[in-house]
Amino acid sequence: MSNYTDKTLMSVVAPHLMSDLNVSKIAMGWIFSAFAITYTLLQPLLAYLSDIFGARRSVGLMVLWYGVFTILSGVTALNIGQLAWMRAATGAGEAASMPAATGGVSPWVPTGKRALSQGLMHAATRLGAAITVPLSVASIIAFGISGPFWVFGIATVAIGLAWLIVYRTPSISHTQKNQLIHGKRLWSAVLKSRSMWALCIADFCYFYTLTIYLTWLPTFLIKDHHFTMLKVGIYGFLPFIGGMMGSVLGGAMCDHLCARTGNKKLWRRLIPSVGMICSVLLLLPAVYAQSQFVTILLFSCSFFFLDATISIFWAIAMDMGGSYASTSAGWMNTWANVGGIISPIAFGALVQWSGSWTLPFIVASGLMVIGAGFVWLIDTEMRLSDLIEVAH
Repeated sequence: MSNYTDKTLMSVVAPHLMSDLNVSKIAMGWIFSAFAITYTLLQPLLAYLSDIFGARRSVGLMVLWYGVFTILSGVTALNIGQLAWMRAATGAGEAASMPAATGGVSPWVPTGKRALSQGLMHAATRLGAAITVPLSVASIIAFGISGPFWVFGIATVAIGLAWLIVYRTPSISHTQKNQLIHGKRLWSAVLKSRSMWALCIADFCYFYTLTIYLTWLPTFLIKDHHFTMLKVGIYGFLPFIGGMMGSVLGGAMCDHLCARTGNKKLWRRLIPSVGMICSVLLLLPAVYAQSQFVTILLFSCSFFFLDATISIFWAIAMDMGGSYASTSAGWMNTWANVGGIISPIAFGALVQWSGSWTLPFIVASGLMVIGAGFVWLIDTEMRLSDLIEVAH
């Protein structure tokens, strides 16, 4: 949850920064992306180090780091240059927290329940994003622009401390520990795997669209569909509830069908590709709808199908990685967040240059169709450990 409260709060703060401080759309896009740049660049290294040093220390320290820098973002909220640096520092701390947590969950979860486990984890992130919208609006009303940074930053520090107290790492053998240190062969296997690259590209296309929800959606609703800030606070969380339901149901359905039919490769390809196409078919009507109610309803349904894919992507990364689950998930998520860097800048630039708030959604829809195609190039039975042994 904390992983996405600290991401999403900027989407609610953004309209105030743009109106109160006269921040341009392109400049706002760069502030969004400052977080994503450090998040992306540091993720492969930090995810690999998490496999070596363990999830307990890695996740705990990362969560404490980005909680502290979320608070510091509130201190600098009215200085755009300093705010961008604080958001970059926040992204650095958050970089590998999800892959590291995935590595921490991996040894505790049976293979046949991994899509569901990831669905529950990602449902929590969407719940975090959902509650961020109304609580951020309330915090701004009560404390000003700095309010959401203080509220969620302090909550995140508390969550980091709770992780360190509660989480316990299962024991691993001496052989496994030695395997984790052999990084050169591991990264060679990652870079040479066609399935890994196909997974990365599909996740890139997914995350490009997801980032629009996390950054520009409230501003789009206000500027193009004439929502008031109060209505954004009341209804803006509903798309994330749709995503939360999609994460759980997509993962549960995939695990159930794989177990029932014994054809894991088919269902781990079919469900994500269908989810991405259905999301597109609902996204464009949402953008062009005239009714505010219909707009929110269609965005929520589109987000449901969008997020029906993500638990399966992460379950595939867990299985591919094995003992290197954090590294595998981190590499996949690195390329997803390249989309996270490009998306908010491209959105702001397209709106500023064309004057159209709908054009960025058309671009995102095209990428989703491409991602749905790349899903079929993923060999869900590929294991990095097998590639390492062959190379050795």
